[in-house]
Amino acid sequence: MWERSQVEKLTGLSRHMIQDLCYHNTKSGGLGFWEPAVSKPGYSRFDEGDLYMFYLVGQLKRAGFTLAEVESAVSDILEDGDALEQTVRAKARMLHDRRAEYDGKLAALECLADAVAAQPTERLFAVMEAALARSVERAIERAVHVLDVDAKVAARVRTGLDGAVAWLLAVLRGDEDATGCGPECPALVERIVELVADGVAPTCTAAKQVIWDIAHKVACGQVSDADRSGVDDDMREPADAGDVTSQFAVCALATFFSEAENGVPIELVFGNGSFAFFAQAARACAADRDGCR
Repeated sequence: MWERSQVEKLTGLSRHMIQDLCYHNTKSGGLGFWEPAVSKPGYSRFDEGDLYMFYLVGQLKRAGFTLAEVESAVSDILEDGDALEQTVRAKARMLHDRRAEYDGKLAALECLADAVAAQPTERLFAVMEAALARSVERAIERAVHVLDVDAKVAARVRTGLDGAVAWLLAVLRGDEDATGCGPECPALVERIVELVADGVAPTCTAAKQVIWDIAHKVACGQVSDADRSGVDDDMREPADAGDVTSQFAVCALATFFSEAENGVPIELVFGNGSFAFFAQAARACAADRDGCR
């Protein structure tokens, strides 16, 4: 027979949890679903069967099961059927979601940490720069999963997106030379603003042409901005749709424009409604197989 203090050391369970498992009338609301070998007021002793059970409970606790979930989980383990499989999968989904939540919080905290060394007047932009840079990395990672390209293509588009971020921040900071850098020439910026203001459907040819022009600039450092006089945008085919690097850039842009945290800097530069416009147009381009051949 084992004393409670010994069971605590052997299983890693606290005295209070052992009490809650064995008794109802505890301060924390005991389960009382397990009766130890010897149970008397102020005196308990535990046998081999108790050790097996508390070992199992200890494993459940390490797997993230709460006290309230223990009894049901124990029943699933000891009974036939697929209940245990369903319980394990449900707990795994919950833990993965929680891990993703905490990973996101840690990433956001890192963005704040990046601002520590900046001057107070620059800290907001330092946070924004760090957040946008992380978004670029996620966009590249996602695009790599979708399209099989070599490392040079991915690196090229990453550099282009980094340039886009630098341009956005330069505009927001009010830098005088901002119009001469980044992924957009003044004519393209004006065209985007006009399309959004006119309420043009993000899935139309003119809207997708904008995304392909941005993608081409990100991929190649050039924007196709030839004289458009006399030519209807809706009659044009997306520029460079057959270029692998531009395809990869479109895929990355679709992810970049889908992340809500990028909405504020984009709308401050391109105006109200531009972020949703970009997001829908980029998704349309990424899904357009004909445009990607």
